[in-house]
Amino acid sequence: MKTFIIILFFLYSYINADTKIDNLDFKFKTILHSEEEYILDSKDSFSFTSLYAHLFLNYDFSEDIFFSFGAKHNDVITQSHYDNYSNFNIDQTIMSDFSINYDDGYFALNIGRQDVNFDWLFGSIDGALVMVGDDENYSLRLFWFNQYQHLQYNYYMNVEDINDKKGIYGAVAKTSIKDIELSLFDYYMQDLRNISGGHINYIYKNSSYNLSYSSAKALPLALYDYDEDFLNASFEVLIDQHYFELGFSKTGENGLLAILQMGNFMFGEFYLGNQVDRENAKNSFLKYIYAESRWRFEFIGGVSKYDNSFLRIENGMSSYEIDSYLKYNYSKNISFDIGAMYMDVDENDPLQNDQSFIMFNMVFDYENY
Repeated sequence: MKTFIIILFFLYSYINADTKIDNLDFKFKTILHSEEEYILDSKDSFSFTSLYAHLFLNYDFSEDIFFSFGAKHNDVITQSHYDNYSNFNIDQTIMSDFSINYDDGYFALNIGRQDVNFDWLFGSIDGALVMVGDDENYSLRLFWFNQYQHLQYNYYMNVEDINDKKGIYGAVAKTSIKDIELSLFDYYMQDLRNISGGHINYIYKNSSYNLSYSSAKALPLALYDYDEDFLNASFEVLIDQHYFELGFSKTGENGLLAILQMGNFMFGEFYLGNQVDRENAKNSFLKYIYAESRWRFEFIGGVSKYDNSFLRIENGMSSYEIDSYLKYNYSKNISFDIGAMYMDVDENDPLQNDQSFIMFNMVFDYENY
């Protein structure tokens, strides 16, 4: 809580200062999060409330050179029988950014700790990143890192000295040609694993078509020596203020354990997962969003057909999940979220149980640029 008070004091002092630092840009976000989960088969319940804060700032030394600093803090207020899935203590303060950067609009170099959001990689990495081009037309990112860290209000993960300090090498290439956007990526851990894939998006008027594929190949020294793959396709359309998405995904016979090791759940449309990452999982879903200036309503429902072969062989199981969210923007900086989720899994599933889940967020978001 002391760290949280210090961050709030910094924000208050800067906003109310008579003079501002012209070359300092920052943003601050804090979330009061509360959730309650019910395991319907056993009638167990779990509750959890925390206060989460993220402070990020850039200090410009010149037009092209700047320093970035970021900190994340999560303070658990109350909890009852809560078991965090990441197996790490989520009462944490981490430095999410600490880097020196050069960016002239075409060439960028970042050295240090950076908070990134790439294909299948979401969190803070310690290493180096080089980018040529820009995302609107074309770009190529090359990166290397040997430590990964990620903190959210209900999740924490830390992986140090990746692959005996050899780290992970990666490349992400993007291009746009008229109405088509294409991205390709490849992540390589020496002698352990190679993860590669791509995403193509075609935009036509108020609709969009998406197709993506990812593959993880186990190399000679991998302890988990199974190959993995994931295919995802969807169709989106916007009609006035109404958004619809119809999607389908397919997971390979070995699930998605290795692909998800860096804490990213970009494959999942569902809060509770709906078993999309399981073996031979075939998932179809329908998403609907209605948005206006202050209100936003989101609904998603889907069904998965999947197998289990690692703990006990069970084939042809099914899972259903329905999620709904309501967001209200009270002002430019303050918003409220409420969500309700329900998942019904197969009675023969040895790993999962039927669940219901409710959550509430009060969010304060501020930036000075």
